[in-house]
Amino acid sequence: MRIHILIIFLIFLSSCSSTPHSLNTDNLIELKQLSPLVVKTNTYSIMTLAPLRPVNTKMLRVYIEGDGKAWMRSGSPSPDPTPINRLVHKIMLEDSHKDIAYLARPCQFISSSECSPYTWTFGRYDQKALEAMDTALTKVKQRGNYEQVELIGYSGGATIALLLASKRHDVINVRTIAGNLDPKFTNSFHKVSPMPTALNPTDHLDRLSKVPQIHFYGSKDFVIPQAISSHYKKRFNDSSCLQVRPVSGANHHSGWTEYWQDLLKEKPECKKAHN
Repeated sequence: MRIHILIIFLIFLSSCSSTPHSLNTDNLIELKQLSPLVVKTNTYSIMTLAPLRPVNTKMLRVYIEGDGKAWMRSGSPSPDPTPINRLVHKIMLEDSHKDIAYLARPCQFISSSECSPYTWTFGRYDQKALEAMDTALTKVKQRGNYEQVELIGYSGGATIALLLASKRHDVINVRTIAGNLDPKFTNSFHKVSPMPTALNPTDHLDRLSKVPQIHFYGSKDFVIPQAISSHYKKRFNDSSCLQVRPVSGANHHSGWTEYWQDLLKEKPECKKAHN
């Protein structure tokens, strides 16, 4: 078992070692006492980081990675979707909660025969991707015998977080950072190609209306501007469990780390009880 964990650890670090951004990942693993774990699913293998020694098995806070380097430029898919900007790892270092975990997205950090550019471009929010993320979340949760989970999704990871919350009964709240809350609207807003197989959180408004959620957007974010969060909120007949908050000076890739400890103090909650 130790040999198996060591091999996974070395694979993970070797994939990170080519860029200075890997220092954030290395520090995260060491300082937060996380164990790299590859979760093999029926669709893709997912790289995860899970607590080495669970402290409080009541609640696990899970960070979900963004889309990573999906495109080189418009119309040209990246050969590797592994995120260069390790913003998620940076903000996890600012989180004082003892039981935190990380889920990469399909084909990030590791690859397999199932991976293709379609996976991390037009297929990144499809049923296969969601099933893999759902399985990975269950595995990480079971590994520490946790009862409940909080989800934090960055960018496209927000789409996955909301889709997971819409189908699971152990998600107690969702926070998003510069979140793509409605892929169909976002693509239309930016006048880019639609994603025919993409699942959309707004197709599950009834279920999500009962999930406490806070969506943070950067005041200088032109990738996911305020219009995305505002459109998402307007879709709900009952938005009493939904909050939208601006973060002054933040853009899509920076300006979040220094505020994250304070932002975490804003707890997602419903303004009124649901029957």
